Amino acid sequence: MTSPPIALIQGFKKANALLNVTLQQIIHPEAALHVHYWGFMPQHFDNTEHKHSFFEACYVLDGTGSYIEGDTEHPLEAGALFLSRPGIPHQIRSRDGLALCYVAFELLSPQRERSGATAVKGPADVASGPGGSDAFRGALSRLAAEGICVLPGGSLAAQPAVMLWHSLLSWFQPGRSEAGVPPLLLQSTALSLLLALIQGHSPPKPQQPSPPGPAEEGGMLMRQAELFIKDNLGEALSLERVAGYLHITPRHLTRSFRKFRQQSFVHYVQEQRVQRAKQLLLHTELQIKEISALCGFESVHYFTRIFTIKLGVSPARFRRSQFTEGRFDSRDRASAPFSPKAEDSNLPSSGNDSP
Repeated sequence: MTSPPIALIQGFKKANALLNVTLQQIIHPEAALHVHYWGFMPQHFDNTEHKHSFFEACYVLDGTGSYIEGDTEHPLEAGALFLSRPGIPHQIRSRDGLALCYVAFELLSPQRERSGATAVKGPADVASGPGGSDAFRGALSRLAAEGICVLPGGSLAAQPAVMLWHSLLSWFQPGRSEAGVPPLLLQSTALSLLLALIQGHSPPKPQQPSPPGPAEEGGMLMRQAELFIKDNLGEALSLERVAGYLHITPRHLTRSFRKFRQQSFVHYVQEQRVQRAKQLLLHTELQIKEISALCGFESVHYFTRIFTIKLGVSPARFRRSQFTEGRFDSRDRASAPFSPKAEDSNLPSSGNDSP
């Protein structure tokens, strides 16, 4: 590689200065890591064979070289990630120099910090200590024993960590002030980067989650439909409009409501409008005409008819009596099991396709 640009060197210096002071520990309820050091080197040449008592994950920004572990030499090029595992001898070689970003980490272990132990540890004892959940400690133990040492540039496994390295480095571009870096965002990016490195270098799991089946897909579709309806109750909500939003046919949406909610689309929308109206009647001083409009009813007369059918009492009387859920449970009628004949005969039409 040619001599690194001044801007890259300045950015690396800023990153070194800030990250090694502010990101020595990264703690999350599921994962707690001690970071020994962050490193950013514009040109890294050959080094001698050595080993660490921790993980050291490196990212090649530019240049070519090789990473040697045991008797195997792995080529390195821009975009590659390589990982040194605890207790494993390794070496880096580059004739023209590598522009590297790297981070050294292990499980956060108060016992080790108090003892000050520096002995080189092998895969068997890497996951001991209170460094997070059992699953996370297990993942670190598996990484130490079976981790993939080199991920070629452009590989799918490398992409998340590569993007997060660049996200982290973007805060240290020339012209940015260290004081302008939000600490929480910096910590979150660093945690995401470390997790992506752990995931990327881990061997594939024997079983991958199966794609969602028809029932799961239908459940997700219904949740989207319900959210859209609840967020747009003040507007016209025809079957065609909601189906169009979900990119499905009206017939598909009709079948979905009957299958997953045991009620029709019209019944569900009117139920949600009445529930919203009930809350506004109880907790605001809005006029009934205003509430009718906010809940998507075309007229006060139509609102009164639907409300009375659902709750057995007119909106005005409901407000005067200050019915509460404890004294009058609207769900007794509003959420009754779907009955096509009863519903078709009891629910008046508003004169168009909208509920």
